[in-house]
Parts: sequence; C-alpha cells; structure tokens
Amino acid sequence: MKKGVIIAVVVIIGVVLAVVFVPNPVEERVRQELKARGYLEYTPEEAVKLAYTRCTTCHSEEKMLKYCSRCGPPFIVVVHYMKKYIDIAQKKGTVDVKQLTDAEAIAIIQVWNAMVGNWEGDWRKKDLKKLLENDVALIEFLDVPVEKRPIEMALRGRTAPGAYRYQQEGL
Repeated sequence: MKKGVIIAVVVIIGVVLAVVFVPNPVEERVRQELKARGYLEYTPEEAVKLAYTRCTTCHSEEKMLKYCSRCGPPFIVVVHYMKKYIDIAQKKGTVDVKQLTDAEAIAIIQVWNAMVGNWEGDWRKKDLKKLLENDVALIEFLDVPVEKRPIEMALRGRTAPGAYRYQQEGL
C-alpha cells in the first residue's frame, strides 16, 4: 500500500514538474493567466503585445494611435470606460470579448502612456478620480508616480509608428 502511494506521489510530482519546466501550451496559458491576475509582472514587450492584441479587438490600430490629448481624457480614464463598455456589451450579447483584468488594464495604460502620450498631469487628480468612479485598482495606480511605473519607464522615449505624437515629432 505504501509503495503505491509513493509511486502515485512521484508520478504527480513528475507531471507537475514537466508542466512547469517543459515548454508547452499549458505552461504558457498558466503563465499568461498569472500575469493577467497580477501575480507575475508583464515585461514591456509582453505589455506592448497585450495592448495591441486586446485593443485591436474593438478598435483599429490607426484609431488607437491617432488618439491625442485634444481628443479626450488620459488613457487611464479611456481604459476604465472600455472596461465598462465590455461589461455592457457582454450583458447585451453584442460582443464576445473577455473583460480586462486590473493587471491587464494597468499594463495597457502604461503602454499607451509611453508610446502615445501620458497627459494625466494635464488633468486635476480630483477630476480623474471622479471619472474613474470606484475603480479601486486604477485609482490606486493613478497615485503611482510615472517614475515608478515599470512598463511606462522601460518604454519611455519609444513612440508607436502612426501615433499622433509620432507625427508631431516629425518621425
């Protein structure tokens, strides 16, 4: 009996180690889910891929990149309202898009802030917090200084081709 239990435990441990250490689709899905839930951090390149992938589900790349400070609020507010839009559209059954997690939203905000423009400083924090309603994760993120935003800082100076800022800089 003890031999059977020991063999079963060894087999289970072997399977778990294989899933974790041998590259495979399951391991990648688990890793992406851990990042989406905020247990692991996105690398800047992963965040860029995430931003393009998730945002082009509903919008054209051109529309996203031409967004500028004259057109509306900072990306932190835009992403908040995209989350609300997804909720409404899911309830109506008009869109089949997975809701953004807080970690995904924060990564996406940092990408667009860095590559298109961060104009949070042009708005009063009080107004931004009011627009964010009760989105605790984004309200807390708003209070993080730009210098302490890892993705935004890593992408600093990088501009997305086609972005309004890119055109203004004559690139």
